[in-house]
Amino acid sequence: MIGFKNHIVLVLLVLGCAGGSNGLTWAQDASAAGLEAKQGAGETRAIDVIGRGRIYRDDVAGARDKAIEDALQGVIEQAVGLVVTLESVVQDFQLLSDQVYDQTDTFIHDYKVLTESRSGLYYRVAVQATVSMNAIQDKLQSIGILVNRNDVPTVMFFLSEQNIDEPLPRYWWGQIPLGTQLSVAEKALSDHMRGKGFIIVDRAAIGRDIKSGQEYVSSELSDVAAAELGKKFGADLVIVGKAVARYSENVTDVNMKSIQATVSTRAIRTDSVMCIASSQGTMAAAHSDSTVGGTEALILSASGVARDLARQIVANWRKDARQPVLVELIVNGIKEYADFVRFRTHLRKHVRGVRNVYLRSIRAGEAKMDVDVMGNPKILADELMLQRFENLGVNIFEVSEKGVKLELIPTERND
Repeated sequence: MIGFKNHIVLVLLVLGCAGGSNGLTWAQDASAAGLEAKQGAGETRAIDVIGRGRIYRDDVAGARDKAIEDALQGVIEQAVGLVVTLESVVQDFQLLSDQVYDQTDTFIHDYKVLTESRSGLYYRVAVQATVSMNAIQDKLQSIGILVNRNDVPTVMFFLSEQNIDEPLPRYWWGQIPLGTQLSVAEKALSDHMRGKGFIIVDRAAIGRDIKSGQEYVSSELSDVAAAELGKKFGADLVIVGKAVARYSENVTDVNMKSIQATVSTRAIRTDSVMCIASSQGTMAAAHSDSTVGGTEALILSASGVARDLARQIVANWRKDARQPVLVELIVNGIKEYADFVRFRTHLRKHVRGVRNVYLRSIRAGEAKMDVDVMGNPKILADELMLQRFENLGVNIFEVSEKGVKLELIPTERND
């Protein structure tokens, strides 16, 4: 009944509305209840949108085509809005416009025109389209807008900072005991990335000093030194760089001081010491108090860098994490060989990302296998936890860089 009412509302809008400029807005206002009813779980969703095309030189057929095109683009815009927040849509509008909104053929399976009408200088159509939400999500993840919160790295910052009138840069790893207070730039970066779903290493919980050696206490760490330290403290990724504020001469008011800040960063994987993202930004601020002006300029610069860096990391981390690798899988608790055979068969055929399974050895209730999987041990463990095995439960008790250890737990049989 809700879907029927939604259809009637769309028809009335097409026949009766002469104003308005955007089919997406009309569809959101008119069909919110109907969409709520239709948007169940699944790969595709049916979305209703009104589009319009201006009639030039009495070319009604051309205006109809433009109206359908406008409606289908509105469908994609609405589908994106169902997946990401309005804030992300606004911040990444240009990127979405360039790489998503116009790709109707990529995301729309089929569509039908529900009703249509000429109204003054415009031709309007009500269109219902079937959209692949999986394809939308994959695209948003590939360009770094959508974060898969089950597949994000743990991040640690090694960012030195030098504000106005400070003779030397400050950095937390150069203090004894280790500094726990965040610098201005680091706070802006970590706040943004935490909001995107990244896990940030809590330095207050480390409670250890950095190892000795100039390469580990310098204000500008090498990629190797930063990766080694980050790995020691449980980080998958380290953000290395510096933030510097300097005076500039861009104000005419003698009572104001113009400050320019530059934040430069690079993101390094701790397992391979590979740089997967980098960003630099420079912004200026003016204030009568130079320290306050420097702080404002650092925040502005770091905020811009945070958005760019996070987007790159999301796109490249997921891409890199989905490369095929061999993961060692140790299975304990094998009571009957038939149980293990069922588990191995299910693993090979039904666990997402698994390409093949190679048995290395089996004895005394324990089997060792190499699993060819798209991803890494954590991704494999996450996928295993989502599975329902026949007459078996799975208890994963260790996930490391090398592999996964689990125990098979026989459950009550139904026969």
